Amino acid sequence: MSRPLIRILLAALALVLSFSIQEPNGDAHLVQVTEKAQKDLLDHRRALGSAAQRWADRLQRIGPDNWMIDHIQELEAEHRRTGTLFLGYLDDSLVCWSGQVPVELSKGPPSSKGSLELTSATYLHEQMVRPPYTLVALRPLLLTPTIENAYLKHRFHPSLRIPASITAASPDSSPHILHDFDDQALLALQLKDGALELGPWIIQRMALLIVGIILLVAALWSGFLRPTNSWGGRTAAFAFILVTLFLRWVQLIAVPTSPFDRLPLFDPAIYATSMAFPSLGDMVLNAGLLLTMVLFTLKVTSIHREHERPRPYVIILLWATVLLFGAWTTQLIIGLVDNSSVDLDLFHIEGLSLLSALALLAIAMLHAAWWVGALIAMRVTWSAGSSRPWAIPLGVFVVSVVIHHLVGELDTVLFLWPLPILAILLWAKGRQLRFVQAVLTVALFAATTAHLLIKYTRHREERERPVLAERLAVREDPVVELLFRGTAPLLRSDQALNELLVRPTGCDATLLDQQVRQRFFNGYWERFDVRLFALDAIGNLRCATTSAPPLSSSLSVGAFNDPLAMADMPDLFIEEQPGRSPFYHARIAVMANDTTASGQLILEIHPRSTAQGPGFPDLLISGEDPLDRRTERYGMARYEGGQLAERSGHLDHPRRWTRHMPTDHLLWYTDQGYRCMAKGDPQGTLIVLATLAPSLLDQATTFSYLFALFGVLVLLALALRSIGRNRGPVGLGIGAKVRLALLLFTIVGLVFFGLGTQRLLTEQFEQRTQATVLQKARSVAQELQQRFAGETRLSSDQAGYLDHLLARASNVFFTDITVHGLDGRLLSTSRPQVFSSGLLGPLMDPMAYSRLALNGSSGYVHEEQIGTANYSSAYVPLNDRDGRTMAYVSLPSFADRVQLEEERAGVLIAVVNLFVLFFALSVLVAVFISNWTTRPLDLLKNALSRVALQGANVPIRYQGNDEVGQLVEVYNRKVEELRASAELLARSERESAWREMARQVAHEIKNPLTPMKLSIQHFQRTWKPDAPDAAERLERFSRGLVEQIDTLSGIAGAFSNFAQLPKARPEPLDLAQVAEAAVSVFQAMPGLHCTLERLSEQPQDVLADRDHLMRVFNNLLKNAQQAIPEDRAGRVEVRLRSTDTEAIAEVRDNGTGIAEKDRERIFRPNFTTKSSGMGLGLAMVQRMVESAGGRVWFESREGAGSSFFVALPLRK
Repeated sequence: MSRPLIRILLAALALVLSFSIQEPNGDAHLVQVTEKAQKDLLDHRRALGSAAQRWADRLQRIGPDNWMIDHIQELEAEHRRTGTLFLGYLDDSLVCWSGQVPVELSKGPPSSKGSLELTSATYLHEQMVRPPYTLVALRPLLLTPTIENAYLKHRFHPSLRIPASITAASPDSSPHILHDFDDQALLALQLKDGALELGPWIIQRMALLIVGIILLVAALWSGFLRPTNSWGGRTAAFAFILVTLFLRWVQLIAVPTSPFDRLPLFDPAIYATSMAFPSLGDMVLNAGLLLTMVLFTLKVTSIHREHERPRPYVIILLWATVLLFGAWTTQLIIGLVDNSSVDLDLFHIEGLSLLSALALLAIAMLHAAWWVGALIAMRVTWSAGSSRPWAIPLGVFVVSVVIHHLVGELDTVLFLWPLPILAILLWAKGRQLRFVQAVLTVALFAATTAHLLIKYTRHREERERPVLAERLAVREDPVVELLFRGTAPLLRSDQALNELLVRPTGCDATLLDQQVRQRFFNGYWERFDVRLFALDAIGNLRCATTSAPPLSSSLSVGAFNDPLAMADMPDLFIEEQPGRSPFYHARIAVMANDTTASGQLILEIHPRSTAQGPGFPDLLISGEDPLDRRTERYGMARYEGGQLAERSGHLDHPRRWTRHMPTDHLLWYTDQGYRCMAKGDPQGTLIVLATLAPSLLDQATTFSYLFALFGVLVLLALALRSIGRNRGPVGLGIGAKVRLALLLFTIVGLVFFGLGTQRLLTEQFEQRTQATVLQKARSVAQELQQRFAGETRLSSDQAGYLDHLLARASNVFFTDITVHGLDGRLLSTSRPQVFSSGLLGPLMDPMAYSRLALNGSSGYVHEEQIGTANYSSAYVPLNDRDGRTMAYVSLPSFADRVQLEEERAGVLIAVVNLFVLFFALSVLVAVFISNWTTRPLDLLKNALSRVALQGANVPIRYQGNDEVGQLVEVYNRKVEELRASAELLARSERESAWREMARQVAHEIKNPLTPMKLSIQHFQRTWKPDAPDAAERLERFSRGLVEQIDTLSGIAGAFSNFAQLPKARPEPLDLAQVAEAAVSVFQAMPGLHCTLERLSEQPQDVLADRDHLMRVFNNLLKNAQQAIPEDRAGRVEVRLRSTDTEAIAEVRDNGTGIAEKDRERIFRPNFTTKSSGMGLGLAMVQRMVESAGGRVWFESREGAGSSFFVALPLRK
């Protein structure tokens, strides 16, 4: 079975397997997950019971304080691993704990048994009583935070190992239920919407499809490569391209895109330009097929060259196609950058994704396809034999430049980039590129791509930035207005809220937040800062969720208790104040029914920005706004009425807007190294978005990234090609080894430098974070100490005043502040939403409490976690003037940590940029050093290659005193010795050769002379002139004598030709053309199948005498023909291939072969294995090949045939 057929069958098998993979059955998947989760849950239940019993015994034995002092680290490690909480109670009072205590359990142990469904999670619950203590152990099953965002997700605890595609449901809505030991239903499992649309199955299906496509293309490759000799190179290439394009067209119109269009790679919303390029994945596939087609064309045209020289119009058409292909490639790259949502901004590599990498791979394959096409055109141009091969490409290129100018394209890079690459191909004369030429080619492609990416990424960004500014400037939010329209009636008639507003004991800010914000303003509302102000029936302010007065009323800071007139304004109003961002506000009269007293609720809805609030604003924003993700790279400023109302980023914006705005209200300008865009009306709302303008270093970094990427891809392709050719790794020369060693040394050094830098930066940032937050905490403690001078202990009675102080201090220190009492319970916080929403518990972190309250430390910095957000918190004691502890102050470094992480990421990106830049420079340095190091070795190699016994061996001139100089000295000495030895050897060989020649001549002449002598003697004895047959005998005697004389003449001519071959006249010629001419003569001979096959893509240009080379092929082909028995179908194959230095021709026959005893004498003069001939043919072949600087040898198998090889050095 042929190889193409095997590949087609394997491709069909892969395609069938691909389409046999179907989307998994949801119910079966759920059954498997439920069974496994049920087993894990019961294991967790047993482990929890065992742990609860063990820790309860220890609590009873050593007491709560020692329990925390001795074991808190072990307990916290268990909490980080499994989420397990341990709570110790004494008479329903919490006295020791681990982890974050749920607010529901801070006042006493749970009364129910089994699982616990709390605000933030559902827990497995075990309770052990060890008088006088009660220990509660909780292990989370399902995390249900009240807010969902990038850090907080509704999910199962990772210890259960339930896939992310599964979500929880009530036991009534799903049959897949998890049970406890007593068969109590805990919760049910169900699939998320679209959970199985993407999964391993679709990746497996796509992988098999790709394998099938590769095998099918490989089958087409080998299938169309075989008949190249009979079809011709052009026909085979055209057929391969046509069939490939046809199959691709059928796939585009007949094969459905589902389910692959679910993947972002094949999503038309991300990239689509036409039917041929409906997605990014299709672009990658098309680029790969395009590269395969031009590589096949290069292969077949190298193997089978046309006999006729190409005509000028063919070359012109070919170069026009190449340049048109280049322009089309350029437009594809521009479209990929300018008209897609794939991020190719290499200034911000942190934003790149897998799609970005695939897009860059497609660009690299397009460049490679164009280069191979240009190489084909260059070889065709060189084969024309013109003395000025650059004339036609240059003329076509000039016409291309003129056309680009006529159509209005003024960016010279877009149409000039092929010129230097074509110059390199001319420099290489269409052959394989040397290292320097390859590096320059890769660098030119990288520079062109960098220019396109930089220019059109900026174009796209400049189109998007005004749109972002318009969205940021919008005052009204229709979603907010729609939601509030449904919420206002519920607030007006809410009985619990009414009781809170009018009860005599007053209201609590935490209860107000729980009753209003958490119940009615969650979800989308978390994008806003909802401020609540509660007033009683006569308008007195009862409580508020913020310490600042309402901006929508006439209340001032000093008139916080002034009554407000009763009003009911349930509709939202927009408030615009100079120097402030617009915000919504409303006043609602809350009255449960007609008989109850009414209260008032003032609401202010301020747009929240992650850059505005200190502390935990990211954690309190629900969901992920795409607008926020798109504006992360910008510094932003908002001007209201010409006054700066809001700003973020590092750029210092002026407090008043003084720049003149154009009539279109869009202004681009540069300020402090930032590229800024202002959009809007200076008298109203104006938005400024600013980003750092790319510097020359940034542009060089983009080039370095692309150069490194393209270089790695080229090296990978060459390695695969070498392995495929040599069936294993290929040996390297000294120059290549030096370059490789330098590059590896540079890469290893840079890797270690990068790792060391990353570790050093991490340590420095951690130390900086801890020192900063600890210093802030001590400063806050000092400020509070002055405020509470004379106090000995803080209690909940001072919570109102403490809230006010913490709110002010929070704005001053730009961080959240929390104060815990001496028992570790929460007293006050500047961010009550974090506690009221259950993100943090009401008790102090157990590690911090153990260190400060039980061990007496003066400060402690601890790594904490909310969801997936990690941050450091500093804890310090709040002491009175006598040094007695009144409370404990804690400061989280969440905002500081985010800023420090951004700074660290910026430094690391800079290190990576330098890494890539140094790598690119190291390649150039490697080229220089390797050339400088190996130049003497190349000189010595070239000199050694010219050494010959009969040549003029010239000594090498080298002035260095290094090891190479010593080699040169030895070489020069040996050359002189070789010259003297060569003279002696030549004299001896001449004498020996003449003696041998004389012996051979005497032997060959003596053979016909003996019968001639005998014939003459016999004629003399028997000659009778008067005999009747005298004339006939004389005629017969004369004819025989003439034949013998002709034989002597032939012998003399043969030895004369061997002794004096015509003087060689070497000229540049193509070995393949001479071989084709010789083979074409023998192809016409009946009973003989003679073929020519080229196994190398490289041209086989040699320097030799054409007539001598023709005689070499004629002798070898004739010997091959004569070696085939008459009863065997004759087959002679001529195969041509090339190495890096030689062109090799093999003449193979299926004759009788050469006997072992005759092989040593096969090239000796007058030796022959045939019944006729002088045996000088192979000797003449050897002499003519060696006179051209080549070599000849053979391989033979008796009964199977022989192969004669002729190797000639390639012309440089």
